[in-house]
Amino acid sequence: MQQQLAKELTSLVDWSVTELGHVIRAELGTAAFNRIEKIRRYVKSPASNHLQGLLKLKMQLEKLTDQERFAIAHSFALMLELINACESAYRTHRLEEESTTAIDNEPHSYGRVIHVLTAHPTESRNSDMLFYLRKIHDLLVQRLAAGQDSQTHQLHALLRMAWHLPMSKQRKPSVMDEAEYIYSLVLQDNVIEIYLQQRQERHPFYIRTWVGGDKDGHPGVNEKTMLGSLGMSRLRLHQWISRQFSQYLSELSPLVRSGLEQRKRIQTLQRHARQVKVHLAKVRRISAGDASRVHRLTESLQQLSHEQSRLFGAESEQLNRIRYLLKIFPGLVVPLELREDSSLVHEALAHPNKRPNITRMLQTLARLCPDHSPRNYVRGFVLSQCESAQDIDAGVRLSSRFLKDSRLPIVPLFESSHSLKNSKEIITEFLGKAKNVQLIKKHWSAQIEVMLGYSDSAKENGSFPSRYLIQSAIGTLEKTIEAHGLTPIFFHGSGGSIERGGGSIQEQTEWWPLSALKTVKMTVQGEMIYRNYNSPAILQRQLSLLVKNRDARKKKPAMRGSAKTEKALRTLADSVQTSYQNILKQEDFLELIEKATPYSFMKDLRMGSRPSKRQGPVQLKSLRAIPWVLCWTQTRALFPTWWGLGAFWKNLTATEKNQYRRAFKESSMFRTYIKAVGFTLEKIELDVFFMYLRSSKLSASTIAKYEKSFRTEYVEAIKCVREITGEKSLLWYRPWLETSISLRSPLIHPLNVLQLIALENKDIKLLRETVTGVASGMLTTG
Repeated sequence: MQQQLAKELTSLVDWSVTELGHVIRAELGTAAFNRIEKIRRYVKSPASNHLQGLLKLKMQLEKLTDQERFAIAHSFALMLELINACESAYRTHRLEEESTTAIDNEPHSYGRVIHVLTAHPTESRNSDMLFYLRKIHDLLVQRLAAGQDSQTHQLHALLRMAWHLPMSKQRKPSVMDEAEYIYSLVLQDNVIEIYLQQRQERHPFYIRTWVGGDKDGHPGVNEKTMLGSLGMSRLRLHQWISRQFSQYLSELSPLVRSGLEQRKRIQTLQRHARQVKVHLAKVRRISAGDASRVHRLTESLQQLSHEQSRLFGAESEQLNRIRYLLKIFPGLVVPLELREDSSLVHEALAHPNKRPNITRMLQTLARLCPDHSPRNYVRGFVLSQCESAQDIDAGVRLSSRFLKDSRLPIVPLFESSHSLKNSKEIITEFLGKAKNVQLIKKHWSAQIEVMLGYSDSAKENGSFPSRYLIQSAIGTLEKTIEAHGLTPIFFHGSGGSIERGGGSIQEQTEWWPLSALKTVKMTVQGEMIYRNYNSPAILQRQLSLLVKNRDARKKKPAMRGSAKTEKALRTLADSVQTSYQNILKQEDFLELIEKATPYSFMKDLRMGSRPSKRQGPVQLKSLRAIPWVLCWTQTRALFPTWWGLGAFWKNLTATEKNQYRRAFKESSMFRTYIKAVGFTLEKIELDVFFMYLRSSKLSASTIAKYEKSFRTEYVEAIKCVREITGEKSLLWYRPWLETSISLRSPLIHPLNVLQLIALENKDIKLLRETVTGVASGMLTTG
């Protein structure tokens, strides 16, 4: 039974969508508005909830002009984004209400949270449109707080402005565009307040970014983008410090003008303040030797603060805020993570005269901080496709060429089935050399960081095998690293979508060991940056949940289950991996991806600066994880999460099924996976996917084959979840979400129909708008 949504939320949605209707009528005229309203009523009716009804709608929309079709796509895309804004505003409002009444007196454990922000091609929305969506979000929060109808004219005006902008990006963003987008969100004044607050409460929260440093697979990343990204964050942080310092000087000015008996001491304070101002001016731009200049600024602030305290018996709040910020961002930048393919690191070592991009980036980093820690600018050097201890050694050697004694931590990224299964042996061999352990203790704070690749491992093996491999790797790596007297840091390379290891904080972290929660390091990608950082209340809630999960884990470790449970999960992982890889190996399945999804048009979508697909024909190795998931999200099949589960369950005996019911109670990882599958199955619209198949140029036999196999697997997967959980609802644990999905899902249908027409007509403008609209409805691009 579905749970009713909060009346405040439904009223907010009704009010805002009604106003959007007024805008559409004003902009397009009554006839066009009536056409759109007729489509909206149709897709909400039972008549459209099957394949024939969708194909009927497609025939009707094919008769329209390009301009009329785009107006419909724009209307539904904006409507879905407006509904998202309402849900976010309602959540923000509730969290702000709770924060005024909640008193938390419980002691919490100390730990760090680190977000690594990236702009892989997942954020499909036009940044100019986001500007208005943020204003609309804030207006909706105000309406909820005020509880009155006075904002109607303001909402109308904002929607009229937004109407004239496409939802989708119309040009391919540069690396600097992506950096600007990220920093505009994460370095807002109200978000900086969260960094300061977390630091003061002994729950430090840090941000890093890939943008400008992620060389792996990105020909546009080099030493210039590295400096550009660092310089962009420097400018914003410098502006914040300058404002704080100006406020301090304004409070000091009456004392400077007065004739106090202690005038000499005031003059001493004034002299220190002038020194800070001089050093602050010198760090506005980044250039060689920057670390020394930042260090002198930090020292001058320390001296000024000491003199202030000595003179007045109390510290200055503004100076303390600046000093706190410099502890959070000691290089006065958002530090980068560098990344390069392991094979190219070996190549850079073998051919030093060629000076590839990664070599020039390390040289540039060395010039910034010849006598200070490079970690203030770059936190780590991540090696993708790391398959051996020799790969890690190569990273150490290349880094050591430019940074004394390899002061930059080398981070192996285990993302393939082979590397995850052999991660213990790889790390054991690397730590088997005493010099490496000594290096880690001396220069890497006695910590060894390992990145775990959710996206690529899931693309290669399927979602459950990926989770199983990662859980197994974490368990063995934790013991191996700690046996050498070192601290493991696990860097979770998960995305926003379930298919790439995403999900709620609770479900992502429920199965992690305590060591992975002491320092939580995870990627935040694309549209998830907007959703987390656009509302400081939501961001604060995310951080609080991580702290609570860490505290709970100290009292109750994550459950792995009995030996029988472990064996059963390994059997499930092997079976799903086999089913998943078998279907990927079929030539007509790769043809399906090319002809019945937007994959072949990825280059035209212009979502990110990084190439969204590799050149040449569709091959398993050429499929990039993010656009791979995007295609299954757009076609509403969400294939990677659930494929293989149904067939496995169907062939089990009653006794074997009981073992998996026990596993659901015993294993935290399995329980979170089954929840994720339930959520995914609830969102799937197979008839929409079949519409893509029927509209493609695939043979009739291929279409019939995959319609049958997907329908069978889907039905069996639903049966599996229900029989394991004992619940009829797939979202028994979050019933309001079931209601939300059922209400928004039909509104995505017209965008899918229009997307098919766009693919057939090669209408790129319409394609971009529908991709963004579907992503808004599904709450993830990929």
